[in-house]
Amino acid sequence: MIKSPKVYVSICLAFVALATVFLLYPSGTSSANAALAEYQIEKLTCGSCVGNIEKALSDLDGIGSVEINLTSNRGRVTYDPSEVDSRVIEETISAAGYPASLRLELDTQEYAALQQEQTLMGQEYLAKIGDRLLARSDFERLVQQRANGAAATEQNDKVWQAVWKEVLQRELLLAAAEENQIIIQNGEVDVRLDELRQEHKGLDQIVVQRYGSMDNFRERLREDMIINRNIDDHVYDDAKSPGAKQAKFQGWYSELQKNTEVVIFDKRLKAVSQSGGGCGGGCCSS
Repeated sequence: MIKSPKVYVSICLAFVALATVFLLYPSGTSSANAALAEYQIEKLTCGSCVGNIEKALSDLDGIGSVEINLTSNRGRVTYDPSEVDSRVIEETISAAGYPASLRLELDTQEYAALQQEQTLMGQEYLAKIGDRLLARSDFERLVQQRANGAAATEQNDKVWQAVWKEVLQRELLLAAAEENQIIIQNGEVDVRLDELRQEHKGLDQIVVQRYGSMDNFRERLREDMIINRNIDDHVYDDAKSPGAKQAKFQGWYSELQKNTEVVIFDKRLKAVSQSGGGCGGGCCSS
């Protein structure tokens, strides 16, 4: 088995909760009269809070879809403005025990334009993470690799979910490195590749089997080095012990999740990304 170079990432991420994906284009609203409102919501802790808000809004006429991001404490609601007002939605969420304030509002024409953009983007891309676009072809290749090429895995949502979690983490970390303009030169990759060849006999054959080609592996290795350098230079600071580094990373990654917008274009990916989010209802009240 090939070990990633200085894999701080795999160690640290074991201690960090995955980002709750925010769906810019909520599903389930087909009305041509739909508008969109986004709210900042306080006192959100778990899936039960989401259920409480959904239940409260279900009593209103004209509500389309309700999607809550537990990471950023924001919620987006599609609604028919001829039946309900965005301020009434705000008041209803607040009355349910979760103080809400309106952040932005799109009228029917503006929201229709966003939906059209989603359709166009979704033809080639599955999602946008920060400024990084996730190509459909790249994601499907990773799914096939995870499933050992079995065609039946096209129907396996668990494989999609597992690959999405890994891709989401990686893309968040790469987005942060891009913001800090982290660069790894080709010569640095060559040096690390030579080290790996010395450590692992038959590396080239293993790489082709796992990554398809040496070029694919070199790009993966370069990204690993970019991520690790960014963490070394901009996250750990003066932290020395593993515990101190872990704490630094946790705090930084939590903020990264909150501040990086994740937009999913693909309907299937939206569904698998939302599965399994509840806490059993014991940590917040109605």
